[in-house]
Amino acid sequence: MPTDGPVQLGNHERAIYVLGTARDAAKQIVKQYVGPAVARRRPTRTDLPLDLWGLRIGRNQRLWHGSIDLHELAERFGSPLHVVDGARLDAEANDALAPFREGAGADIFYSYKTNPVPAVLRRLHAAGIGAEVISAYELWLAFELGVPADRIIYNGPAKSPESIELAIRRGVHLVNANSLSELRTIVEIAERCATTVRLGLRVSFPGMWGGQFGIDAESTQVDEAIRVAQQSDVVDLVGVHVHRGGTMRGEGEWQWHVSTVLDFCAGVTERTGWSPTVLDVGGSLACPTSAGIGDRDYRLHRALGTDLIPPDPATAISIAQASRSATAMATEHFGDRGCVAPAVVQEPGRALTGGSQMLLTRVLDVKDDVEPHHLVLDGGRNIADPLPHEYHQLFSVSKPCEPATRPYRLVGPICTPADVLYYHWALPNAAVGDVVAVMDAGAYFVPFSTSFSFPRPPIVVIDGDDAVLARIAESFDDLTALDRAAEERAR
Repeated sequence: MPTDGPVQLGNHERAIYVLGTARDAAKQIVKQYVGPAVARRRPTRTDLPLDLWGLRIGRNQRLWHGSIDLHELAERFGSPLHVVDGARLDAEANDALAPFREGAGADIFYSYKTNPVPAVLRRLHAAGIGAEVISAYELWLAFELGVPADRIIYNGPAKSPESIELAIRRGVHLVNANSLSELRTIVEIAERCATTVRLGLRVSFPGMWGGQFGIDAESTQVDEAIRVAQQSDVVDLVGVHVHRGGTMRGEGEWQWHVSTVLDFCAGVTERTGWSPTVLDVGGSLACPTSAGIGDRDYRLHRALGTDLIPPDPATAISIAQASRSATAMATEHFGDRGCVAPAVVQEPGRALTGGSQMLLTRVLDVKDDVEPHHLVLDGGRNIADPLPHEYHQLFSVSKPCEPATRPYRLVGPICTPADVLYYHWALPNAAVGDVVAVMDAGAYFVPFSTSFSFPRPPIVVIDGDDAVLARIAESFDDLTALDRAAEERAR
């Protein structure tokens, strides 16, 4: 029965209450005094210059790309909006392939999973870049885009038997076996088709992607896989494939990666007598103007509102530099052993297309009843999933000339507290309708996007003075187009 009067706490409850009160008081002290003191000691952000992306201030004091007003572009096609810089994409592709064309670098195959937009892929292939695919869908897409079979590398941990057979019958450049059991499947299919398959072995090393990716380099299954492959008359074992996984930014990281692969090849040759004629060193090179956010930096940013600091673009090794370096290292390594050096292959993703795309998103609301003020954007985690984990330069498209003095919490439109892009980002005083540009959106923004409560946005390609629609926006009908009514299912 309930009773009137104050509740009497037992010793246990009283202790919990006292500890809770002390904890709350400590939090307030940290928030009011310690936090600001720590934050003041942290560096403040200095924005990367506009011209790194070919941006400029237009005659109307808004942000322009060449002759195109980006604010007007968002009004014309709607927002959010993915914008591809066609000229930059072409230049990046040609720069990446230059060492190979000169006979002093690696062949380049683009990682489809990074940005599988046909309008982007067509331009890369037109420049001579091949396709690195990891699924039956991506293999199908490469063929649909007219990529010659000998310009396709088939990777991935979950190749369907049907797609393996298609790759073998069409004669792709490489099918990289992800495991010993998958290798046996590939051999069985090739023997059934009576068609020779050009085979590579994917291997993994400590510090690189392992687990479901590749055969452990220290496992006895490496030698067993070589033995199984060599016993088949329809297998041409030519390659070793390694993918770092974690992003490599500097030349030292890249050379360590390549050296690890070369040392592995030396050990394999010593044990088995087999040596690869194709050395596929994977991708994982950084986009110069974006970078992962460290755990400590992220915690301080979230808890104390400290600035996220942009990377120094000059510290990033380019695809061309990595290409020349890997080829020179392989030539020296195999030459010292009296062997012919293998052909080197790279599979860049973010380093090739990351910087040639931006995302335009519009301010839907400014919530000024809390600190920091919240900007509710029409693009959030649903279409910009990499943002909370990576530094991406943001610019005010509508007011680029005004000082960025107001810190905002940038949130998306989804009804979940997880939809936070950045917890603290200073921008000019924002108003509903303002447009913000998220740079370096050409890596994993489109493939990681979802239709969580909102259709996915269109994609346009800027070519000179024109912007061409490359993908129309999803409609509400598109989101239910594959569903069937109950009466239809019953038929």
